[in-house]
This record gives sequence, structure tokens and C-alpha cells, in this order.
Amino acid sequence: MNENNIAKVDFNLLKSLQVLLAEQHVGRAAKKMNVSQSAMSHTLTRLRDTFDDPLFTRHAKGLEPTARALELADKLDFILNEIDGLFAPPSLKLAQVHARFRIQTHDFIVAAYLANAVRAINAEAPHVIMDIQMMSQTGDDDLDAGKLDMIIGAGVKAKPRFMQKRLTDEAVVCLLDKDNPVLNSWNTESIFECAHIKSSLLDEQHDSVSQFGITAGMPARKIGLYAETLNLQLALLANTQLISFLPQSMAVQGQALYGLTVKACPFPLPKVTIKGVWHERHQNDLLHKWIRDKISAAFVSA
Repeated sequence: MNENNIAKVDFNLLKSLQVLLAEQHVGRAAKKMNVSQSAMSHTLTRLRDTFDDPLFTRHAKGLEPTARALELADKLDFILNEIDGLFAPPSLKLAQVHARFRIQTHDFIVAAYLANAVRAINAEAPHVIMDIQMMSQTGDDDLDAGKLDMIIGAGVKAKPRFMQKRLTDEAVVCLLDKDNPVLNSWNTESIFECAHIKSSLLDEQHDSVSQFGITAGMPARKIGLYAETLNLQLALLANTQLISFLPQSMAVQGQALYGLTVKACPFPLPKVTIKGVWHERHQNDLLHKWIRDKISAAFVSA
């Protein structure tokens, strides 16, 4: 090669050289490369100039490789396979992947959906460790800083730089003790006469029950107990006259665990939209996408 400069090498020439070495005949090589014989002869001339060597000598049956050509033959297959690999679709060997995937979410989402997703992920990717954290005020900053891989929450709003997917919409229902006397006269007025459990993380502006009461002109809402997480409300309802307003999946858990009663709310409340949010840098990451798909499937099958 006259100049040892990779920028001057046409890698298509290497493929032609590989075929010429295999066929040792210009005509057969041309047919295999789907070009004319004159084009292949021209390519051979370029190869000789590139490597500063005749590469082949002609004889009655075709071409005889020179020592330099035989030396190149030992390397060509490896080099061209590596180049082909650069353009091959990426693959994911789940059994060999070691990673930690960090999610911030609500407790009721873990119980209703993510537990099944984690089991499905671990079954196929045993070395992927899921790190489930409760929602915090630093979620967006943690996504930006790479300290968090995904947020799955109710009512979350994705920043412009984040990707998002709606996972499900849940109805809000009422949960109360099975002996609560309000069950004998179940209507909007009687519900607002009772004391409620309220999430201590929600202000009045973002509390749909409080907003309904204000809009409908109901008496001031009575708060009998504050609880930071929805899961705490389940154990606190038994043997009281309190009413809790929860996503349906959470209320069903309370019914199963504590024998509580689930009732449809007699006044309209907006559904709770649960979304997954992640940073755009992970949009095409194979492992991240695979885990997102597993999480989405868990919501669909729940």
C-alpha cells in the first residue's frame, strides 16, 4: 500500500479481494459480486495499486494468489466479519446482563402491577437487580443526573426532555369498614358528613375530592386522619367510621387484606392516569426498552 492511511481505503475493495481469493477467477468473482467482468478487472487494478503488490498472477485456469495475497487472506475474513458486525442489529443476551434498574413509584403501583413485572424480569434476566424506591420531590433531577432510570406514577407530568407512556387509567373508589353506618344511606351528602382519610402529600388544589366538594358547594370536608402513603390507609380504616378514596386496585387490596368494603363513589371523580417517564437518553437502550415492555405488559395483564 503506497500510503498507510485508512481514510484512503475503499472497504468495498476488501470484499472484492475476499471474493477473488475464494474464486481465483475474475469472471466467477464478477458474477458473485454481480458486476461485469471488466468492472472486476478494474477493481483488481485498484487493489494492486492499494496494496502495492500484484496480488494475483494469471495462469490457464484463472488466478494464482501471491504470497502477499495469501497473507491478507488470513486477516480478511476476520476484518470483514467485524465490519459487518458494526452494522448488524444489536442483540441483548438477557442471561448475561448484569445491571441495576432504579424506579421511583407509589406503593399501590408496586402491589398492583410492578410485583408481577419484577418477577417476569427476574425470570429472564436473573442478574438485573430492580431497585424500587418511593416517589420523591427529586425524581426529575435524579432522571437528569442518571441516578434514576424510570418514574412510574399517578398524575406525573413529564418534562419536555423526558419520554413518557400512559400505562393505565384507574377509577377512584371509596373504601371503608364493612360496618360503617354510612353504607345504609350511601349518597354524596352522607359521605361528606363523614370524616375522611386524606393523603398528607396532596394539597387542596390537587385533591379531587376536595375540589368536587368546593365546586358542588358541599359542607367543609371533614378530615379524620392524614396518611402519607395510600398503603397506610388500608390498615387504618378497619373498625373506624372513616372513608378513604383510593385507586381501585389499591381498594381491592384493602378488601382482600382487611375485609373492608369497596363502594363506587356516588359523585364523579377523574380517573387516575398512571404514566411511565424516562430520560430521552434511554429511549433506544435495548435493556431499558426491554424492561419498559415488561412493565407495560404487567399493566395490561393486571
